[in-house]
Amino acid sequence: MDRLDAISLFTKVVETGSFSEAARQTGRSPASASRQIKALEEWIGGRLFTRTTRKITLTEIGRSYYQRVRHILVDLEEAQVIAAGMQDYPTGVIQITVPASLEAHLTVAAADFQGRWPGVEFIFTYTDQVVDLVREGLDMAVRIGQLADSSLKARKIGQAKRFICASPAYLKEFGTPEKAEDLEDLCCLTFRSSSGSNIWQFRRGGKTIDIRAEGRFRANYGVALLHAARLGLGIILVPEWLAGPDLKKGTLVPILEKETLSPAITPIYVIHAYQKFVPPKVRVFGDFLAERFKGDYDWSKTP
Repeated sequence: MDRLDAISLFTKVVETGSFSEAARQTGRSPASASRQIKALEEWIGGRLFTRTTRKITLTEIGRSYYQRVRHILVDLEEAQVIAAGMQDYPTGVIQITVPASLEAHLTVAAADFQGRWPGVEFIFTYTDQVVDLVREGLDMAVRIGQLADSSLKARKIGQAKRFICASPAYLKEFGTPEKAEDLEDLCCLTFRSSSGSNIWQFRRGGKTIDIRAEGRFRANYGVALLHAARLGLGIILVPEWLAGPDLKKGTLVPILEKETLSPAITPIYVIHAYQKFVPPKVRVFGDFLAERFKGDYDWSKTP
């Protein structure tokens, strides 16, 4: 038994909560993973997990063992990087999850980064769902909006304005709203999978105003809503990174500019789960994104 490999597998089982998922992420079969954990338990002289048909649970020995070995593995990774003289040289695979609406901007950013650091490979997951980085074995994520409290390390890398807009054809046919309340009599394009997405908020006189946005077209993909707005199907609330090119070309027109959206700006963060030691590939790519998307980034250009 390769003890270090077995310990690494053990921590992966703990963090994913599944033998089969840990096996998948480490490139082995579930049966092989189970045999290796059993061999580790025999070497330790105690059971690490309590197994049922539905779930696995750490034993008291398992909890104590995990608290000690996970720090050892982090120290070993750091020692390996330092020994190889790679403190500032990013290399290896970056597994990252990104909001689907930011796909174009992040894909181009990754391509430019690889031009500078050819030793880096990317595996992108584009989704609007919040993904558990540890459970899925990911290195980092780009997230937008207010972050939930967690043990993850977050760094703001940029921000973008939010707009309410529509196509010139839609406004010509149905008229241009003059105040936020007018939206309730018009067709609005909203996310079907996001809780509260049909409530658009404004700030007026120090108070928050909730507007119920409803219409005949809903989707779980921001690009689809953007296409619908271009086609004149309704009014959309959209971040600048998605609508910037259309606003610049005039295919979409901003409306209700005298009203104040709440929030008026959406922050963009890069996050990771590393604590004591951050691999160069993650740290340097985070620096690269922060420099690229800083305050003067032009969201109106097509990536």
